[in-house]
Amino acid sequence: MQREPIPRLPVFGWQALRGRRDAAVPCLLDLPGLHYTTSGRASILLALQALGVGQGDGVLVPTYHCPTMVAPAADLGAVPVFYPIDERGAPDLAWLSRQNLSHVRVMLAAHYFGLPQPMGDIRRWCTGHGISLIEDCAHALFGRSGERPIGAWGDIAIASLTKFLPVPEGGCLVMNSGARLPPLRDCGATTHLRAAVDILEVGALQQRLAGFNGLILGSLAALRRLSGRGAATATPATAKAQIKKSDGGGHTETLHSETNNNADFSIDFDLAHRQLARPCRWVASAMPRERIVALRRRNYELLQQRLAGHNGLHPMLPLLTPYCAPYVFPLWVERPDPGYAELRRLEMPVFRWDRLWPGVPQMPGDHGLRWSHHVLQLACHQDLTEADFERFIGALLRLYASPGRQSERQTTEALEQR
Repeated sequence: MQREPIPRLPVFGWQALRGRRDAAVPCLLDLPGLHYTTSGRASILLALQALGVGQGDGVLVPTYHCPTMVAPAADLGAVPVFYPIDERGAPDLAWLSRQNLSHVRVMLAAHYFGLPQPMGDIRRWCTGHGISLIEDCAHALFGRSGERPIGAWGDIAIASLTKFLPVPEGGCLVMNSGARLPPLRDCGATTHLRAAVDILEVGALQQRLAGFNGLILGSLAALRRLSGRGAATATPATAKAQIKKSDGGGHTETLHSETNNNADFSIDFDLAHRQLARPCRWVASAMPRERIVALRRRNYELLQQRLAGHNGLHPMLPLLTPYCAPYVFPLWVERPDPGYAELRRLEMPVFRWDRLWPGVPQMPGDHGLRWSHHVLQLACHQDLTEADFERFIGALLRLYASPGRQSERQTTEALEQR
C-alpha cells in the first residue's frame, strides 16, 4: 500500500489541540495592529499599497528570495532593487549605504528560516535614509530580535499562517505605523465552509484524527457523489496539494521550475483584498502554541545532530537562539544536483529557492545567489512523526552523505538503532 507523502506543512489533528495556548517565545499574532489576510503574498501587496508604493518606485528586495516576495511590487509597477545579504542572511548595510537610493520607497527584510535577524540595525538604517521597512516574518511567526518581538520592528510586518498552523490558506500583517490598510471584503459562506472541510480532510488523510478519519473521508466522498461537483467542499486533489505544499508564498513548487515563468506568481488582486476565512482565523487565534514552539525547536536540533559530521553537506546555521521557533532547517549541500530532483520525486519535505526573479545581479560578498543553489530547506514542523524523520533523513543520507566520516553501513546502523 502506497504511503501518504510526508506533510510539508502542519496538519490538523488531536495532537494540535494539546498544550498551553501561550509559549515562552513571543508570537506575532499577539501584536496590536494585527490584520488577517489570505496569504503572505497578499500581505506584501497590501503593505506596499498601504505605504503608497506605485509606478516607478524602488523596492529593496534581497538576492535570496522566493519570487512571491518580488511579484507584489512588480504587479504594482514598482521596480525591484536587489541587495546582497551576508553569511547569516542580514542585509549588507555597508553596500546599501554606497548606492544611490533616491527612488527607493520601501525595503523588504526577511527573517530567513525562522531565525531572527538583527532588526535594530536595519530599522536604524531605514529611518536614517527615509525608507519604510516591511519586516518579512513569513518564516518567523514566533521570536524576538533584540529587545522587541519579531514583527514589531517594521513600519509594517507581514507573516504567513500556513507555515506554522494547520490551515489551507492564511497570512497576516501588523500595522506599526500610521499607514492605513486597504479595505478587505468578506469571502462568503462557501469559502468559510471550504476552509473548514480542507482542514479536516487533510488531517484525516494523514490519519491524525483517530476515531474520525474514516468517517470524515467517507462522508466527504458521499457528499461529492451526491452533489456531482462538490462545490462547497475541497476536492481530493486540493487536500493532497495542501499536504505537499512547500514554498514561501502559497504556491506548490514543480520539480523543474525552470520551465515556468514569473507570471505564475502574479497577484490575484481580488483574492488579495479578501478577508481570511473564519475557520482559519479561529485556528490562528485558538491553537495552543507551546507545542508548536517546543517541537519545532526539538526537530531542528534533531536534524542538526543527525546531519552533522558528513562530507558534502553540513547544517548551515546549527545553533538556535533561545527566542525563536524555526520554520525550516537550512542544510548546505556541496553538490545538490541531481539529488534534489530525486528528493522531489520521492515527495520528501524539502525545497530550495532556486528560481530567482529576472535581473538579480552578482555582487561581491553576496551570499544570496550561492544560497539559492546550495541551501536546501528541510521541514521541521510540529506535525512530523518519528517515522517521517526516518524516511526523510534516510533519503538525505543515501543521496548526499559521502563516505568520508561515516560509512554507509554506519549510517544504516544508526538509522536502525533510532
